[in-house]
Amino acid sequence: MVELLIDTSTRYASVGLSVDGESVTELAWRSDRNHSVELAPAIRSVMSQRGVEMADLKAIFVARGPGGFSALRVGMSTAKVMADALDAALVSVPTLDMEATPYLGLGHRVYAVMPAGRLRVYLGRYDESDNAVPREYTVCRYEDLAGSITGDALLCGEAAEHVWSVLGTRLGGDIRVPIAPPPTRRTGVLARIAHSMWTSGITDDPATLQPIYLRSTQVEAANRSSSGGKD
Repeated sequence: MVELLIDTSTRYASVGLSVDGESVTELAWRSDRNHSVELAPAIRSVMSQRGVEMADLKAIFVARGPGGFSALRVGMSTAKVMADALDAALVSVPTLDMEATPYLGLGHRVYAVMPAGRLRVYLGRYDESDNAVPREYTVCRYEDLAGSITGDALLCGEAAEHVWSVLGTRLGGDIRVPIAPPPTRRTGVLARIAHSMWTSGITDDPATLQPIYLRSTQVEAANRSSSGGKD
């Protein structure tokens, strides 16, 4: 079974192919707001490398967000159209789960963070088990992280190093931050999570699937207040 992998959650985009959930090729790049132009050629490139035809694709695995509004929309719409046209299975995976999964089951609480703009992050909190089920997905300011991440914890994800550089020891001495420059997400992780869901009978309907968009009126109100009401 050949699966196509798509992640356009942030400027660090990637595509790939997997066979029965095991990644066989991957292409990652930094997109300067050109996902709509770059995605299709990237898909053609990885398929050509492996000699894969459209008819060979049995499933489309896609990162669902959170992330950039326009960036997510490009990847999600492409995945939905392809799944519908090819009568292939469609499975979406929350992007924060992709960030956190490599670090789960190591005995630490895991906090996965992705950039949300204006010193804000998308945050997923995970317990010490190897089960990628967060307590919640939220969007918060860097300042709020200083009081919410405590104890024996691991901070990972695309925004982790920047958060650490801004907050430093205010996060506490027991916080671990893996040195992992972007792109921090791998489509191989997407493949493993999505394939497990698929074989368990969990799929998405192309007609109804929507990206995970996070909004925080409290954060936005605080930003407006601090900037005198200007964006």
